[in-house]
Formats: sequence, C-alpha cells, structure tokens
Amino acid sequence: MAFRINSNIAALNALRHLHDTEKALSTNLERLSSGRKLNHASDGPAAMVISEQMKTQIESLDQSIRNSEISMSMLQTTEGALSEVSNILIDMRQLAVHAANEGTNDPKMLQADQNEIENLLSTLGNISRNTQFGTRTLLDGSNSATGVAVGNSLEFVRATETAKSSPAEGYKVDITQVATRAMLVGERMLSLEDVSSSDPSKVISFVINENGRTVAIDLKNNTALREQIEKLATAAQRDGRPEVRERNERAIQQLVAHEMQRQTNEAGMNLDVFVYRSSESMGKFLEDFDALDDALTEWASYPGAVGALGGEDVIVIRHREFGSEPNFTVSTTLQNYFGEVSPANEAVFAIPGKDVEGTIGGAPEFDGGEAAIGKGQELSGAPGAEAEGVTIRYDQDTDDVIYRIFSRSENRITGLLKRQKDNEFLVGDSIDGYVHLTQNSLAFQTGPNQGQQSKVSVQSIDPEQLSRGLDNDSNFRSLSDIEVLSADSAQDAMLMIDEAIDEVSTLRGKLGSFQRNSLEANLNSLRISKENMVASESMLADTDMAEEMSDLVKNQILLSSGTAMLAQANQTPQSVMQLLNAGA
Repeated sequence: MAFRINSNIAALNALRHLHDTEKALSTNLERLSSGRKLNHASDGPAAMVISEQMKTQIESLDQSIRNSEISMSMLQTTEGALSEVSNILIDMRQLAVHAANEGTNDPKMLQADQNEIENLLSTLGNISRNTQFGTRTLLDGSNSATGVAVGNSLEFVRATETAKSSPAEGYKVDITQVATRAMLVGERMLSLEDVSSSDPSKVISFVINENGRTVAIDLKNNTALREQIEKLATAAQRDGRPEVRERNERAIQQLVAHEMQRQTNEAGMNLDVFVYRSSESMGKFLEDFDALDDALTEWASYPGAVGALGGEDVIVIRHREFGSEPNFTVSTTLQNYFGEVSPANEAVFAIPGKDVEGTIGGAPEFDGGEAAIGKGQELSGAPGAEAEGVTIRYDQDTDDVIYRIFSRSENRITGLLKRQKDNEFLVGDSIDGYVHLTQNSLAFQTGPNQGQQSKVSVQSIDPEQLSRGLDNDSNFRSLSDIEVLSADSAQDAMLMIDEAIDEVSTLRGKLGSFQRNSLEANLNSLRISKENMVASESMLADTDMAEEMSDLVKNQILLSSGTAMLAQANQTPQSVMQLLNAGA
C-alpha cells in the first residue's frame, strides 16, 4: 500500500464539500431570515430583472389606487356642492312660480321674492368661488376647457377633455360649406283656377308632416280662409284686368302661406312658411339702391310698387333647424306643384339641408382623415385632428331677409322675402378665423403607466355663467340677471332657472358617470391587478419556507458529517508519521 503525504486529496475533497455545504447553509439561513429567494443578483439574474420590473409595477399600482381614492374624494366634494346648488335652484324656481301668480301678489310680496332670489344668487356665487379641495377651487370654471373664436360669424361653443391647448396663433378655421335648411319650394304661383274650382273634389289642400306631427290646410273645410279667397277671386274675375288678377293671386298666395304658418305653429312644428321671390325677378328696383335697407324703406312707402316688380311669388316651406337631419314632407292636390314629377296627393320630401363643412386646425392631408365633423351649423374637430374635441358655430347662411309681404287690409308690406346668396360668395378663399383654446380640465393619473390618464371638465356654476345665450323676452343674459318683479319677468325667470337646472344636472351626471366608470371601476381593476401581480412576484422571488427548511436540515447534517469526514481524512498523515517513527 502506497502513502503520499504531499497532497492529502481526501482531506482536500472533504474540505471542498464542507465549504459548499457551508455556503448552501448560509444561503438557507439568509432566505429563511429574509423570506426572499432573490437576495442578490447572483441568486438568479433573469429572475431578478423580472422581479424588479414587477416590484416597480406593484408600487405604481399601489400609488394609482391611492390616486383613484383621493380623486373620488375630490369628486365627492364637488358633488356635495352641486347637490346644494340644485337645492338652491329649486328654491329659486319655487319663488319664481310664486311671483308669476300675479292675481294674488302685491309689490311688497314680489320685492320679498326678489330679495330672496338675490340672496340665493349670492350664495351660488359664493359656492362657485369657495368650493375647494385642498387649495384647488373646483366650481369657478378654472377646471374646464375654455376658448374664444375670432372671425366673421364664428362662435366658440365648447371643447372636450381631449382637446389640446391651441398655439399662440390659435387653430385656423376654414369653412368650405355653409349649413342650409331643408326646404320645399313651389314651382309656380297659385292661380285663380287652382282655388276657385267648381268641383268640390278638386278644391286644393296641403298636408304637412314634420317630426311625427301632421296638419292639413284644406280650402274646402277651412271656412274663414275659403271666404277670404273667394272674395279675392270674385273681385279679380269681375274686374277682368290682368294687373288686378295678378295682385289678387299674390294676395291669395299670401293668405295660404299665412294659414300654413299659423297651423304649423299651433301644431308645434319647427317650420317657417313664407312667400319667396328670387332676387333675379326684382328687376331694376333693387339696382336703384346701394343698400337693401334703403330699398325696403322706399318699397314700404309705395305699396303699389309690388305690382311693378314682375316675376312670380312662390310659397316656400323651410325647416328652422340647419343641417341634414331635420326634414319634412308635403303633399298637395295640385299635381306637379313641387316640380314636374310630383304627383297629386303624394308626399314630397323637402330638399335636404346641408351640414357645415370645413377644417379646424390642420387639414386632411396632414392628419390622414377629415379634419372636422359638421352637424348643422356646428363644426367639431375630428378624432386625431389637431383640434380634436373643439366645437364652433358658423352662423352665416345663404339667406338675407329683404322682402315684405303686401297686406291689403293695412295697405302696406308686412311679410318676408329672401334674397339668396350662393355658397361660394359666403365661404370665399380666405381664412374664416381662429379658435384660441386653453385646456384646464382635471387630469387624473388612474393607471401605473404613461398615458393612463383620465380627464374631466368642470364648468363654472357662477350665476353669470349659467343659462347664457337663452332667448327670452326680458333680455336676461344669464341667471344672474333674473328678476321677478312682474308676472312676465317671472315667466322668463322660470325659463332661465330651468335651463340652469338642466346645466347643473348634466354636470352632476357627467361627474357621477366619471366617478363610477372611470374611477370606481378602474379602482376595482387596479386592486385585482395588484393582487395578481403580487402573487406572481411572490412565486418568482419569495422563499418556499418548507423547501428551504428541508434544505437547511439537509445542509446541517452534511455540515456535521463533512466535519467528521474532514477529521478522518486528516488522520492519514498521522498514520505515516507513526510508520516512520516505528522504522526509526
């Protein structure tokens, strides 16, 4: 048996294993004490990278949850203030209804109502100015998108949360198509033969249908109208002169148009009925004047000028709303009255109106699509366009009121005629104006990543900003102007208050929807995401306690046995020494 003492291979081998066991045992102790499987990058480089990304996401999710919770607190503060605003508006409306009861009120009672309304308006103003969350004022209009339009017939309407603040020069506005209204035009003037038929079955009638409402203008059954027309027809036939016939036919046409307008108004139809004469048929009359107002003044002074103008008057029925959506139909017993292909007693659709067209900031060649979307007279920046969410109104239209209908009973001109302008004349080739926009809508970071932001705009509830632009006989410009010192003003006050209630209710609904759908639903989603992310990161980086304890016991045993084996291996040199000593 050979003995080599230069290298104790057995001892070295045992020592190596002992060092490995000590290292593993140290790792076991670190993992058990920290609860983490990944304590150093060397524990798992790839897993460490993934784990750090997950930890970042978890912390971001946690902060997003806190963001959503505090955002909901802000909206709840806003909702609380708006609830009180609604109560104030309801109280104001009650006072207006009381003031409108003219038969029982005296001036002192009306003044008392007015004093209370003014106090309530003052309270509204205070709520608008003083409702805060932290240092941020919520209801003074500072948290919305505001803007102004500069240009001929341009009006800023609104801007959504998606709209971006305009550059210093503003968003350029180009109008290419003005809005028009649905219109149906008679092809000829009503004749005496049309209205004085001896056959009762041929007596003319018109049936108008708009938005589910129908009226019938029937000369057979409308006694008052028939009697007036018969007087005019009889007078013209008796006289026999062409000019008298023409004058009376014009008067008949005006009577029919007036009756159409009366009945459509009573039925709540959104239609205008008038007698129209094109500017081309006005002859030299308009050419003698530099201004249309001067022509009208002269015309009104000389009613006889009507007969000298020449050309035919025709009945026009037109929708009051602009755009392609509003429409109506008319049928008449007169065949081809609305054109060569309009049969008797069959409904004829009005010529559809057009929506305004144009661009707001940018152009299709730059953003790859329509730069703006038209609806009626309102033009809105399209999604993806520079001015997305910005809406303006273009008030130019193709008509100019210049005509007065002749009234025989008053011996003067009282009606309307329209002189039409073409689209090219109105839009031209120049820039129509600019829109300047400032975006101050509330922005909430509702997610852990870049771009996960939700915005909501909170308009002002100051009385000077509520019910703006609402037509009323008292000329109240906003809610702040209302007064109830008379029955008429009280009626208009109710109109203004109703509009303010609608505006506040709409705002509350928008904020409630935002809280429920953008914040609360998102909050639930964030909490679930955080739970799943924590679970995933735990599986990747946390210690499996059972497994680690098992490894600890194993390594402790190996450490003990390794120590014993090292001692055993170190006995070999001792054996050699004993051998040498025995030889000596």
